[in-house]
Amino acid sequence: MGRGIAVLAALAVLVVGAFAASQGVPGGAVRAPGIVVGGSYEVTSGQTVVGDLTAVGANVVIEPGGTLDGHLVTIGGSTVVDGLVTGDVHAYGGALTLGAASHVGGNVGASYAAFEPVPGSVVEGTTEAGNEPPVQFSLPENIRAPADMATRVVATRNPADGVLRAIGLGLVAALLMALIPLRVGRVRDTMLRSPVRAGFDGLVTLVVVLLLLLLVALTIIGIPLAIVGGMALYATVLFGWIALGDAIGSYLAKSFKQTWSPALRAGIGAFSLSIALLILDAIPVLGAVLGFLLGLVALGAVRMTRYGGREPRRRSPAAPTAQGG
Repeated sequence: MGRGIAVLAALAVLVVGAFAASQGVPGGAVRAPGIVVGGSYEVTSGQTVVGDLTAVGANVVIEPGGTLDGHLVTIGGSTVVDGLVTGDVHAYGGALTLGAASHVGGNVGASYAAFEPVPGSVVEGTTEAGNEPPVQFSLPENIRAPADMATRVVATRNPADGVLRAIGLGLVAALLMALIPLRVGRVRDTMLRSPVRAGFDGLVTLVVVLLLLLLVALTIIGIPLAIVGGMALYATVLFGWIALGDAIGSYLAKSFKQTWSPALRAGIGAFSLSIALLILDAIPVLGAVLGFLLGLVALGAVRMTRYGGREPRRRSPAAPTAQGG
C-alpha cells in the first residue's frame, strides 16, 4: 500500500491547500502563491504575505520590512531573507543568505546549500547547516508556474527523487524475480485474471489492517508492534507492486518483440510503472486515484495468494438444484 498511502497523503495536501487558499487574509496582506517554479519572487518592504511558500529553482528575496507569515522552503536558486519569516526556513541546494535585518521565528536549515548568516540576523529556533558542497541550479526566467498552481498540483516532490525511487524499485524487482520467480508470477497472474476481486480484497484487507494497527497503537507497549505492522503492510504492497511491474514488463517485451530475462523484464516494468505514475501525479485526482486503485489490487493479489505461495481459491460454482419429477 506504499503508493496508495502516498497518493492519499497527496490528496490530503491538495484538499487542505485548496481550503486554505479559499480563506481570507488580514487586511492589507496577500496570500502566498504556495509554489513558485522558476523566475523570482519578492516580498517587498511593508508587504505581508500570509501562507507557506515553496520555491523550486527560483530566486526569492524578502526585503527589510517585508513579512512572510508562514514557512519558507527553497529548492535550488538563491534565497535572501532580510525581513521577517514567522515560521521555518529550509534551503535544499542553491544559496541561503540571512541579512542583517532578518528575523526567523522558527528553525533554519540548509542542506547542500551555501549558507551565509550576516551578523545581526536573528533566528529564534535552531540553525542546522550541513557540510555538503552546495548544489547550485536555477530555472530560466521564462519558466514559471501558473498563478493557480498551488491548488492544481497534487504533490511538490522533486522529480529527481522520483526517478531515483523508480530505479531503486526496478533493481529490487529484478532481484526478487531472480530469487522467487514462481511467487511473483502467481501474484501477477492473479492480478491479471481477477483485478476486481483482488481490488475488493485489497480494500477489505487495508481497512482491517489499519483498524488493527490503530487499536494496537493505543497502548505504549503496542506502538512498536504497530510500527512493525505498518512496515509489513508497506512490504506487502511493494511485493504486489513488483508483480504488477512484471506484468507491464511482459507487455513491453511483447510490444517491442524482445526476449528479456524474467529479472530484466520485472525491473524494466517496475521502473516504467513508477515513472508513469510519477508523471500522472501532476494531474489532480487522476494520478492519485489510479495509484490508489492499483495499490489495492496489488495488496489483494498478495493476500489471496499468500505472498505467491499458492494459487488463490476459486469460487465454487453453485450446486445444481434437484428437479422434482
